[in-house]
Amino acid sequence: MSALLLLLLVLVVLGLVIPKTRQWITEEFRALSDGFLISLLRLTSQFESELTRDGKEEQKLWRERRLRDLRGLGLRSEQKRKG
Repeated sequence: MSALLLLLLVLVVLGLVIPKTRQWITEEFRALSDGFLISLLRLTSQFESELTRDGKEEQKLWRERRLRDLRGLGLRSEQKRKG
């Protein structure tokens, strides 16, 4: 067990030393924490509990549209960075 923890610690330290890996780790950690916070807020606020079926469907469509827009922004940002 301690060998596994030591290996994990070494990998994390190496990951933080290499800039590209450090950036990837921080982005993944941000995404994970954002997802956790969104889930927590939805669970504690009873989000969408008062919506009708049509309202829930509309919210779903807006959510999909926002995600599609965010993916497009991410792709454009990558292209600008590479180009």
